[in-house]
Amino acid sequence: MASFSPVIHPWNQEIWQNLTLEPERSNHALLFTGDAGLGKRDMAFALAHFVLTGTHAQSLQLFNAGSHPDLHVLMPEAEITEGLLGDFAKRYVEQHSGKPKKTITIEQVRRLSGALDTHPHIGSHRLILIFYAETMNRNAANALLKSLEEPPANTLFVIVSDEISKLAKTIRSRCSLVSFRQPDFESAKAWLELNGAMPNSDIDTYLSMANNQPLEALRLFNEDYLGAIKTVFTDVNNLWMRRAEVTGVAKNWNDLGASKALDIVQKLATDLLRNSLSEHPKTVFFPVQQSWVSSVSEKFSNDKITALVDETNYAKRMLATTVDSLLVLETVANKVAKLPI
Repeated sequence: MASFSPVIHPWNQEIWQNLTLEPERSNHALLFTGDAGLGKRDMAFALAHFVLTGTHAQSLQLFNAGSHPDLHVLMPEAEITEGLLGDFAKRYVEQHSGKPKKTITIEQVRRLSGALDTHPHIGSHRLILIFYAETMNRNAANALLKSLEEPPANTLFVIVSDEISKLAKTIRSRCSLVSFRQPDFESAKAWLELNGAMPNSDIDTYLSMANNQPLEALRLFNEDYLGAIKTVFTDVNNLWMRRAEVTGVAKNWNDLGASKALDIVQKLATDLLRNSLSEHPKTVFFPVQQSWVSSVSEKFSNDKITALVDETNYAKRMLATTVDSLLVLETVANKVAKLPI
């Protein structure tokens, strides 16, 4: 059985010191916020390890086995991956024959509430980790709210959200906010160089595409994001040149991965708007394609580009629901096709 090694990234050291210096003085609910790719989930899992294991040998063994009874993890089924954290999360997933659910369901929250009716099993505390909290619908959020309003003794909730604006205000108001911020470019670049997971020659490009978030840059590199960009940009150009149909492009994007394709279109729309508003924008997502983006942005009106940005933002929210992803992508592709009109 492998031993769990907590990961605290260098740009989060101050947060870690504040959380662990006097953990008993923490609010009963912490809300970790900030963009994806900054290490919030690693920090939350490390904090659970810190609070639950201590010098208790049995507690440490159970944690490493993914079976510690005082650690409860909720996340959307679709986000669960193999590994120790996934082992904890699987305990709250219902068996079904359909596609993995993209939201934290009310059934998961109800099962959690039932587990909180007892005292901690081993030590003096228990941890509740809730990842992708913004995916809870109103019913799930209301069910969780009851536990936050009347928390069981010696229970710490750590709620993690990449998009706090989508999280229910009632949940936010019951938590102490812990804000995660991205490192400066040079620090992020130095960490990626030391990490050695991608060629140094690619770091600048991937950091730009990841909005300067080091872990997100690594994820994009591992997913061949550059290859996906070439596919999407080719489709976009073909739509503008009337060499492709909206339905065919939407199918291509769905096959590529709806979320990945939409992310690229969303960033492209943002770069188009930046270039439309400024001849030399300070930041862009796609520096390698900057010349092309700059030239085509001159052909479109600001109103149409803004409408595309709004459409991609809305489509991103729709992909998190049960709406057919192909229909979502067809709507976006149609909006892209109409930019030159």
